[in-house]
Amino acid sequence: MKKFTIALAGLLVSLSATLASAQEKGSSDPSGTWRWDLEMNGNTINNVLKLQADKDGKVTGTLAARDMTLDVKDGKFKDGQLTFQIVAELQQTVKIDFDGKLDGDKLLGDITFNANGEKRETTWDAKRSVDASDLVGAWDLKIETPDGQTLKPVLNVSQNGKDLTAKYEYDGKQIEAKELQIKDNHVLFEIDMDFNGSPLHVEFKGRPYGSKLTGSLEYSVNGDSGTLEFSGARQTAKKS
Repeated sequence: MKKFTIALAGLLVSLSATLASAQEKGSSDPSGTWRWDLEMNGNTINNVLKLQADKDGKVTGTLAARDMTLDVKDGKFKDGQLTFQIVAELQQTVKIDFDGKLDGDKLLGDITFNANGEKRETTWDAKRSVDASDLVGAWDLKIETPDGQTLKPVLNVSQNGKDLTAKYEYDGKQIEAKELQIKDNHVLFEIDMDFNGSPLHVEFKGRPYGSKLTGSLEYSVNGDSGTLEFSGARQTAKKS
């Protein structure tokens, strides 16, 4: 029975890879989608900042605001402090320096606008959030099973209007995710399937951080149950 449980754990973990996240990761990684409003000259500017940090603290990404999408330049993250620059070509070239302190799912700090030798400063208070665009795409998953196996399934997430659907692919099979939803910045869904003639039920709870996924799942089959963890990375677009 022990071998059966271990083998099952491996299969489940692979399923878990589907979508997900780990809350504790956020305290040491600014990757993800950040949103905040900025009041300037009587106007409210909606900002959407998408960041990706590597293990060496280099940060890349984009800032969408005022119908423009601008690249993050010179992004760095060290000891909880995030710095980067945005260059906007408006009526003149405006260089915008961001300096923020990461506090879980909050970024608090200062913004400095530089144009024609003049400076203007303000503050920013951004919150990390998860929406459909953070999930859509193919994810390469990696699961280390209790018996030492490494499973590498793929999760494909699609969007039709406001609805999200997901298919988990492993060993030539596809499994539809059920009850897929985003709640409190987490992704929730369930999977039901047959495992060696017995019904297998798996519930997932996770969260993406940029192009990374971390999370856990709970499974039950034949009276056995348990919790497993996984990691994953979004597939990069293939060049033609």
